[in-house]
Amino acid sequence: MNKYDVIVIGAGLGGLSCAARLSALGYRTAVFESHTLAGGFATEFKRKGYTFDVSLHGVGGLEEGSFAQLLKDCKVDGQVVPLRKKHPYSIRWEGQIVDIPSDVQEYVQLLKNMFPAEQAAIDSLFAGIHRFEEGFSAFSSSSLTSWRKAAGLLKAGIFFRWTQMTTWEAVSQFGLSEKFTEFFTALWPYYGLPPKRLAALYFFIPWIGYHLEGTYYIQGGAQALSNALVAAIESAGGEVHLRSQVSEIVLKGGKAVGVRLKKGDVYEAKWIVSGISPHHTYGRLLSNHDAARRELEAVSMLETGTSLTQLYLGLSCEPRELGITEEDLILRNEPDSETDYEVMMSGQYTKGNWMLTNYNAMDPTLNEPGKGVIAVTFLDRFENWPATHPEYKAKKEAVIRQILELLEQLYPGFGSKVVVAELGTPRTMQRYTANPDGAVYGYAQTVRQSGIKRLKRKTAVNRLSLVGAWTQPGGGFQGAMNSGIMEADRISAKLGQAERASTSTHETYQTPRT
Repeated sequence: MNKYDVIVIGAGLGGLSCAARLSALGYRTAVFESHTLAGGFATEFKRKGYTFDVSLHGVGGLEEGSFAQLLKDCKVDGQVVPLRKKHPYSIRWEGQIVDIPSDVQEYVQLLKNMFPAEQAAIDSLFAGIHRFEEGFSAFSSSSLTSWRKAAGLLKAGIFFRWTQMTTWEAVSQFGLSEKFTEFFTALWPYYGLPPKRLAALYFFIPWIGYHLEGTYYIQGGAQALSNALVAAIESAGGEVHLRSQVSEIVLKGGKAVGVRLKKGDVYEAKWIVSGISPHHTYGRLLSNHDAARRELEAVSMLETGTSLTQLYLGLSCEPRELGITEEDLILRNEPDSETDYEVMMSGQYTKGNWMLTNYNAMDPTLNEPGKGVIAVTFLDRFENWPATHPEYKAKKEAVIRQILELLEQLYPGFGSKVVVAELGTPRTMQRYTANPDGAVYGYAQTVRQSGIKRLKRKTAVNRLSLVGAWTQPGGGFQGAMNSGIMEADRISAKLGQAERASTSTHETYQTPRT
């Protein structure tokens, strides 16, 4: 049977969460993915008996909080095992390793101890963060009645003001020093831009999750989350087709009515959702349509976000035997965030800051005892990597050597323990996701491209939606899943009970979340 209520293109977290939510609401869905695994960046790979998580470092609110609600919306909350991290992250700061506390009051005290002359300003900052959190909760909550939500929004002034600020502006408005601001915002590389360019919205929403809801890893890694979403779709009667590349979105009378696969098969649906980049959606999949050409021109003018380079390392010992005990450690070499960003974008990797993730510390069951797995991550851009194979291969080998030399200096004996060294570059990211320039956060998370100013999920093509990091609300695991779930609820409201497939016998909700 080649007819569905909704077809989703791409099995990244945006697409999977959209399909899982629609399945939970009683719709018959099908997902088509060109890769051999579902999950996009939320996947794993194996080398020489080692399992490597492609991207997950931590998420906030996995037990009770915003991320937990996303899992409930997709009916996978019972299938994902949360592992509480000891610390959200650690940082090598002025030669000492500082562990950032999960508890917000302990964090405040740590900051006051480190910056005693700024105690009053620190209190003001955290009071501002709490008001921001209250405004965000009022703005995003679906459980409040309309009048209570309106009353909450009256108190949300600081939230709306901060949505117009960079992260640096939001922190420094309280009179805090540059040194404090650099320390407080040290996690900025996870969001793709330095604090003076990164929208405050995309720094503080994850911050709230980490410090007010707890920081977690998922047992089994990111692939466990993606597999749970696939299982939820299939258990509700939906389908997930891997190795199935969509070559065209079929239109009829200006309305999306189906998809054509590269191998020629055609599948029909009442609604089409694209979880791949808008560039490929409007370009490759809608290449013969005038409206799509105009949309392609518009989305191509927006600023694309950065990519990453990651070195995945398999060790013949546990990382703690080499002195690596932290879960996530920022190896801070350059104190100025703007300089750090610029040297990385110019390919001077040894002059910037790296992030080291110790997967053994977060999930000891991910690999067999005695096998160590860590990853070194830093921001990068596509243009830094040659297109021709000989030059590309030579540069990969040189960068691996540079990273291992630095790790040997920090942890003597490290090099002798390396069994696997697999480097993923921006070109790798592009190859596996087809994202332009290997972007991992979708569009750059600037103030001009954040919140309601980010690309809308609704398109100019009737019954065609976009989901994922490129769209509202933004990038990251939580942003991508939010996009899928919110769009699923909008689609449900548009389609309505009357248009559901007559063969659908799944449990439905009477009032979809909006």
